[in-house]
Amino acid sequence: MELRTLSYFLAVAREQNMTEAANVLHVTQPTLSRQIADLENELGKKLFTRTSRSTILTEDGMHLRQRAEEILALVNQTEDELKNDTIDLSGCIRIGAGETHVVHLLADLFVKLHDRYPRLTLELFTGNADTVEEKLAHGLLDFALMIEPFNVEHYNFIRLPEVMRLGVVTRDDSPWAQKDGITPEDLNEMPLMIPSRQSANRFDFRQWSQGKVTDETLHIVGRFDLIGNAAHFIRAGFANTISVDELLQLETGHLKFVPLKPTLSLTAVIVWKKYRLLSRSSTVFLKELRQCIDEASEADSQAQQPS
Repeated sequence: MELRTLSYFLAVAREQNMTEAANVLHVTQPTLSRQIADLENELGKKLFTRTSRSTILTEDGMHLRQRAEEILALVNQTEDELKNDTIDLSGCIRIGAGETHVVHLLADLFVKLHDRYPRLTLELFTGNADTVEEKLAHGLLDFALMIEPFNVEHYNFIRLPEVMRLGVVTRDDSPWAQKDGITPEDLNEMPLMIPSRQSANRFDFRQWSQGKVTDETLHIVGRFDLIGNAAHFIRAGFANTISVDELLQLETGHLKFVPLKPTLSLTAVIVWKKYRLLSRSSTVFLKELRQCIDEASEADSQAQQPS
């Protein structure tokens, strides 16, 4: 497969019409049709279902679309890294992150970097942990911000200094909103929406609750991908959810965060693939991140020393 052919294929997939795709690509419709037919013959798969009005991806076509987008993104990323490896640091740092207020650490760091290197840019991808990890594994991200527990076996990582409390987000007029902490018994009683992603279900509630909370004892009424949309169901009184603190704007949303009791705290890590040659901009980013963490640790140590 040639890169040009993959570009043609993606254009047809986006436009869902052979003629319109040919216009976008500035080629003739017969030329484009022949390229797609040759690609299907090469792969031995039917990639599109054609009707009089549209050209729709088959299941095999949808799989190729995902891979083609990844391949072309990697090609563009590699070209950018090679072109931008200059003394005047430039280029793009690609970071994926789930929903967590810890992202502010990266924002503060990038402000400093951008002041020093104005040509440096940021590409921020927000998604659930499984999607972020998949993009990192395929080389579409340079770094990922992941909430622990997270299996770092295949990655290099830096643990960030902030600690996040785990608790329940509920309506501010619910019975649980009046409590100073959510006990295992409370957790078993309330209707819950939980994250659909597998990586979010690694919290050891059995150990935290000394065996009182298990998958069987929880009252699960739904699942969600990102908490922003789930918040509407919480406001409606349909359910509650387990979340880290400072994730939602609770003051104006008739919601309240109540920490777990006993306290359960989480940390976050910046991870990147092992054995991957980092671009110059990524190397500078890591150096500055380590320096910021060291400075924060030193400041904490001095603050804790008796006067």
